[in-house]
Amino acid sequence: MVARSASAGHRGARGWIVSAATVVLVIIPGVVPPHPGAGFVWSPDVLALNAVAAAILMGRHQRPLAVLAAVIGVVAVSVPLGLFNPGLVLAAGVAVYTTMLYATRRRGFVLTALVALAMLAFVFVDGYSGLQNVLTVLLGGAIGDAVRTQRDYVASVTERAERAERTRDAVAGQRVAETRLAIARDLHDVVAHQISVINLHAGVAASSLRNRPADAEKSLAIIRSASRTALTEIGDLMATLRDPTTAIGPFGLSQLDDVVREFASHGMEVAVHIDGDPYELPASIDVTALRVVQEALTNAHKHGTGHRAHVLIGYLPRALRITVSNPTASDGAGARHLGMNQGLIGMRERVDSVRGALRYGADGTGRWLLVADLPTEPAHDDLDTPDDLDAPDDVDAPDDVAAQGDTQ
Repeated sequence: MVARSASAGHRGARGWIVSAATVVLVIIPGVVPPHPGAGFVWSPDVLALNAVAAAILMGRHQRPLAVLAAVIGVVAVSVPLGLFNPGLVLAAGVAVYTTMLYATRRRGFVLTALVALAMLAFVFVDGYSGLQNVLTVLLGGAIGDAVRTQRDYVASVTERAERAERTRDAVAGQRVAETRLAIARDLHDVVAHQISVINLHAGVAASSLRNRPADAEKSLAIIRSASRTALTEIGDLMATLRDPTTAIGPFGLSQLDDVVREFASHGMEVAVHIDGDPYELPASIDVTALRVVQEALTNAHKHGTGHRAHVLIGYLPRALRITVSNPTASDGAGARHLGMNQGLIGMRERVDSVRGALRYGADGTGRWLLVADLPTEPAHDDLDTPDDLDAPDDVDAPDDVAAQGDTQ
């Protein structure tokens, strides 16, 4: 704030200095010899007329056109009175200069030309030719145009720099938000399943500690294994965050068997069916596919019934379709819990990030269905979703599955 005030004061002081210098230069011809070699001559009439022109110039920044017209009027009056002098020509040049600063460029050029012609028409006074008068006016117009061009250039550069800074800040903010979302999503993917397993088996261990110590011991072993796995995966994630170049190994559907075995160790029966000829998937699709299966099985384990689920991986010509089916309680409580699951929000965001489509819901027969279509061709917007996709009867995903809203 102080720097701004100091800068404004500096510009104000400089303006007063320029104005004082202009007044002196306009008035001087009234107190100098009219010809080289002549003695000192005091010309009060010339001095008075030049003082009037100098006073008019004081308002040139507020009303440049009016000041230009008034100065030209003073010059025109001086001709028949025999008081025409270089000070008035200089006053006209200063007025033209100021007009060029504020008027449009075309209007400034037109006004400069008209004033130059007017000067050319005035009679020669005291040995000053009309050409000198014209050159003085044209010089004022040229300097004014150059100064305005320089100011416009500086203003445009400043505006572009400010716009670039605003854009850079907006992009940086967007990237920070996307990074935070990605970190939150990855943390959920890494931790949610293991924490769910730990919570589930902690309850089992607590309830069977006295009467079924063998079951309690088995649950505690599962808790220990799940916690170790969670810590390992969190460590890998933190290493990647600290150093993005850190390699944590391939991750995708090639680890599907490991995921299925892990759920089997928790007492859940998972059947996997592959439809179509498998082909190499883009890395982002491969990761998203495994995360969708992992989250869907976690939900089935937590909220489903029967401790079983079916996974169908369909390799379509331009898309990968994942269908996960599991039984729910007949009263619909399991379906409600599945539909209100926080992990579905992250799952939808992850599917959306690869331009995929996700739908899920109860089919009305005691089953919960989740279907994810992931495009395998980046340039293709429409997914192939043929109606004749072969699937076992207990996992067939009807086309009218209602997309359930995330409520948490």
